[in-house]
Amino acid sequence: MFLLCVPMLVNAQNETPKPKSGYVDKMSHFRVKKKDFKKYRYLSFGGGLHFLTYFGDLAPADKFLSTDVSQIKPGISAFAEYRYAPRASLKAELLYGRLTGDDNTSADPSQSASQSRYVRNLSFRNDIIDLSITSHIYLFKNYLDYGQRSLFNAYLIAGLSVFYHNPKGKVPDFKYTGERYPNSGEWVALQPLGTEGQHSSHYDLSPYSRVQLSVPVGGGLKFRLSDQLDFAFEINYRILLTDYIDDVSGKYVDLGALESDMAKSMSDRSREEYAAISGEKRSLDNVETVKYISKYDGNQYIVYRGYGQEGDGARRGGAGKDTFLVSSFKISYVLNKP
Repeated sequence: MFLLCVPMLVNAQNETPKPKSGYVDKMSHFRVKKKDFKKYRYLSFGGGLHFLTYFGDLAPADKFLSTDVSQIKPGISAFAEYRYAPRASLKAELLYGRLTGDDNTSADPSQSASQSRYVRNLSFRNDIIDLSITSHIYLFKNYLDYGQRSLFNAYLIAGLSVFYHNPKGKVPDFKYTGERYPNSGEWVALQPLGTEGQHSSHYDLSPYSRVQLSVPVGGGLKFRLSDQLDFAFEINYRILLTDYIDDVSGKYVDLGALESDMAKSMSDRSREEYAAISGEKRSLDNVETVKYISKYDGNQYIVYRGYGQEGDGARRGGAGKDTFLVSSFKISYVLNKP
């Protein structure tokens, strides 16, 4: 997309307003020493509207072009950007947004490649609070004051962020025992439950942290609306250092090793008759059920083969880290002085 826009941007650059007469001789053809830019540095503040798209165990990245639009969720942000060099700036941004994923909507039961995810029937939502510091490298230099900046510009983004996340699941109607949950339909935090045995003394697993790092990379287009207003469109890809943004990563565990009925229900949701989020009735007529006696609590559990029990082939999640994409529309206001 950026390659297609370059000719347009170059033409727009040629239309940049000429410098004021007092600067013409001194800055002919914008050829000034880099140190002279110090007096033209400027600071801007703004806000953004974002659309967050999750990719992970419940929505594989190889399905990028067929992403379920219903799973794209909004976010908002506030930021400050400091233009410290003719072609570079630093931005600090605080973002709040939501990620969601649902096997029932992202997996097609008629396709062999996604049948296992449809049967798995996991889902989540995760509200993210993210603080990022990013560097922006611009296509066109800006040697003059903020009022003489380009009408259009393109830029690349790279940086680091720290974020707080808390994946949640929607409580089903019934427990494994058949009793009804009194808080059915509520959203509960999944990390404290240890759905993959993180809180069980029978497994050597530590709970994942709800504070994580990510590496934002991407690009954007910026448009000057007036001397002090800019509009920008950005696409920002977040490389995460965790595989638990969706609370799904490793293997199924023996349900008898989990500490609570809620942990058991959230660990294996394959036998639920209705999808948790959409409420749609699920088609599971040809899935084989098995029974096993837990070696930890001695109780009997009925599960679908390959789900809800220990075993080499009982994968609950896949290999690789989760990621998410942020598409943004931003407005910023340029201050007279930094």
